[in-house]
Amino acid sequence: MVLALQSSKFPRAKSGVPGYDELGGGGFHKGTVNTVTGSSGTGKTVFACQFINYGIKIGEKGMIITPSESAEYLKREMMSSFDWDFDKLEKEGKLAIVDVTDPVLRLQKSIDIDPTDFLINFRKLVERKLADVKPDRLFIDDLTAFFMAVEAPFKVRSLTDDLFGIIRASGVTSLVTIGTAFGTNQFLEYGADSATMLSRERIGNTLIRSIYIMKMRGSKIANSIRVLDITDDGISVSSLSPYS
Repeated sequence: MVLALQSSKFPRAKSGVPGYDELGGGGFHKGTVNTVTGSSGTGKTVFACQFINYGIKIGEKGMIITPSESAEYLKREMMSSFDWDFDKLEKEGKLAIVDVTDPVLRLQKSIDIDPTDFLINFRKLVERKLADVKPDRLFIDDLTAFFMAVEAPFKVRSLTDDLFGIIRASGVTSLVTIGTAFGTNQFLEYGADSATMLSRERIGNTLIRSIYIMKMRGSKIANSIRVLDITDDGISVSSLSPYS
């Protein structure tokens, strides 16, 4: 009875990634900001796109904001790898994609734009798009390169809090992917409601992807590292440890 009350009071958004929700108490809390961190090739984009694709399958509206690459590249990658037709979903109005062709995001290519000003404009863009589209699920692609250009740590924290506050206020459940190359990931992870860590390492003669949940507020998480599998059907979390 108590568990049922907790479930209704704090509803969850299923990730759509088999094996993942069991690690964090049943999925992401709705209306929260959740980070997925990893180096290049660990599966961050696949994880987030699967989260969006699953939401659309169960009748929720999705939005993707990809500041560093074109929507066409993302659509081709997801279609060729997993047969996820984001182009069709966009035309049907089930998915909205904001990419580098947006005037605000094109500013990032200018050497004259102050990084703080860019991130403030980016926050306003996110706020406007959330109000216009009213999605249930949001995926924002890697922003760490932009935060890296902000020199003062307190400013990075302030900008992160402002962006995440706008997202939470909209009620959308969001994933923000974070790269590790620039060393600013800790600021974003600290401000998020949950932080999932992906890695790829050599064990013997084999490269193995792995996953664990570093934190998930309001949830009892599994203190274990699991193998992450990527197949033609998408991404899934194995019950196996990469070290067993």
